[in-house]
Amino acid sequence: MEKKLTTRKEYDEVKTRVETLIAEATEKGLLEPDMDNDYTRKIAELSNQMAQYEDDYMDIMPLREKTPLIKLIEDYFYARNMKQKEGAQFLGINESVFSQILSGKRRITMPLAKRLRTKLGIDAETILEYA
Repeated sequence: MEKKLTTRKEYDEVKTRVETLIAEATEKGLLEPDMDNDYTRKIAELSNQMAQYEDDYMDIMPLREKTPLIKLIEDYFYARNMKQKEGAQFLGINESVFSQILSGKRRITMPLAKRLRTKLGIDAETILEYA
C-alpha cells in the first residue's frame, strides 16, 4: 500500500527524491521507454503519491487535451509549412485570437467555423461537435 502524503513538506521531500532518482536512472541509462526496473517502479510509486496529493490539496488545473478539430486545424497548417501567424492571416483573424483558440482558451465563433469549412475543408460535423 502506497503512503498517502498529507503535508506540503512530505510532498516536497518526495518531489526531491523523484528528481534525484530520475537523475540517477538517466545517468545509468535505466530510464528508457518501456524499461521496468527498480528505478522506474520507485519513480512511478512516488509520482502516484505526488499526483494524489496534488488532487487532494493543490488547485492545479488539468492539462487540456486537444480536440480533433484543433488537431485538424494544426495539421492543415503544418502540412503546408505555415506558421501560426500565417494561419491566422489565412483565416482572417488576429494572431493572438488564433493562438487562444488553438490552446483551448477561446471558443470558435460561427464566422470562423464557416471559414474552417470553406478554406480548410473540415467537415461540418466535426466543427459542430468540437467547436
